Amino acid sequence: MRRRLVLAGTLGVGALGAPRVLRAQTFPRIIIGMSGWPGFAPLTLAEQAGLFLAQGLEVETRFVPQRDRAAALASGSLHGVVTTLDTLLGWAATMPLQQVLVLDRSRGSDGIAARPGVQGWADLRGKRVAVDRPGSTPFFVLACMLRENGLGLDALRLETRNPRLAAQALAEGEVDAAVTTEPYLGQLRELGPDRARVLATTLDHPCVVDTLAFPPAFTERNPEAVQRVVRAWFAAVAMIRREPDRAHEIMGQRTRQTAAEFARSARHFDWLDPPRNRAFVASELRPLAERSLAVLRDTGVLRADIDLDALLNDRFLRGV
Repeated sequence: MRRRLVLAGTLGVGALGAPRVLRAQTFPRIIIGMSGWPGFAPLTLAEQAGLFLAQGLEVETRFVPQRDRAAALASGSLHGVVTTLDTLLGWAATMPLQQVLVLDRSRGSDGIAARPGVQGWADLRGKRVAVDRPGSTPFFVLACMLRENGLGLDALRLETRNPRLAAQALAEGEVDAAVTTEPYLGQLRELGPDRARVLATTLDHPCVVDTLAFPPAFTERNPEAVQRVVRAWFAAVAMIRREPDRAHEIMGQRTRQTAAEFARSARHFDWLDPPRNRAFVASELRPLAERSLAVLRDTGVLRADIDLDALLNDRFLRGV
């Protein structure tokens, strides 16, 4: 059934067959590196439901670990990358990159959960906190939240664990708090307040956005292709709103979730339509990037200067 859904979506938008294939051959094949993070999944939808093909493009979304994504882009095996803004700032210190689109804002999909005895931020002093390595988004989220609550990382006893293992450690009573993401944050909520409580999420401290970026040389050589990638993204966002059940099933296949599980994850993402995306980029993206840079420097993750003006190319967003 799921396979038929994917095939039906592909055939539906490619009903004219040969003209679409011929048109796709006029643009380069584009490979975009990403992960299985549900916030990126509309790109999977655009690929699997034929929305890239409808724009005359051949696009492959390829799962590449975050630690390898920048190197793959630099080597030319990837043409574009999807990641969080904080990670992109780190990559921009070593290679030229341009954001062309904000994919989504985290609306509670990242956060910190703690044992019942931790009622506030001051209670974290001296406590064992599980969090991913420096340079990761969970580490950045923790640093942001501590900064906004008058604490530093040195006030905690940090234990390095990825989001899944961090949540597991909290559930098993091995640590006092865990910085994690959906779906693990939701699983901790389900344990009940006698075992774990969510101290804060990105609803309380907005600090995470996902972004699509290309090297400037690629956008300069292929402006129309990049423009069509952006259009296909927004077509996917529109499809999610128009056909949520079908869209969630297609996206859930790639993230190994059922449609219902994906729908629950999707509640914590804000995929912006074109007007809201343009408004966010115009008024909120730069201040967020400046705050993010300050946190990355304070924590020693980033020392280089970043030209924030060069990091954004909004012509493709304005072209939608």
